Amino acid sequence: MPSVEASILIDKPRDEVWEFLIDPDNLPVYASNIIEYELVSGDKHEVGRRSRGAVRMAGRRLEFTDELVEVEPGRRARIASVQATIPYTLTVTYDDGEGGATKVTWHQEVQSLTGFLKVAGPMVAKLYSRDVRSNLEKAKAILES
Repeated sequence: MPSVEASILIDKPRDEVWEFLIDPDNLPVYASNIIEYELVSGDKHEVGRRSRGAVRMAGRRLEFTDELVEVEPGRRARIASVQATIPYTLTVTYDDGEGGATKVTWHQEVQSLTGFLKVAGPMVAKLYSRDVRSNLEKAKAILES
């Protein structure tokens, strides 16, 4: 079961970072691998809210629907795929850092890979890990500007 984890320190208060990252409208703003992403039901903060989107990974378009399955406002959010080429869970945690900064940790686990993706799994994980790091750095730049 491949997983990707990355953390970054953002020099903004935890609640401000949380509000930016939990909002589905902001994902395409900082995530370069996201082709489209939209809220399809519920409120952005509400357990049960669903979003639909597509990513480009290893030159392929992968569509998915996900659901916010657990939320502790300002502290933690867990999202799980409902329908996806690559089933996953994503947990993002927000911790207080030094001097009022926020430590954001992105932990994503993939349940299974099939076909081409199974063969290319290690390469795909490495590429995706770079995307996650780059996306967190872009979110940091946006929030700190």
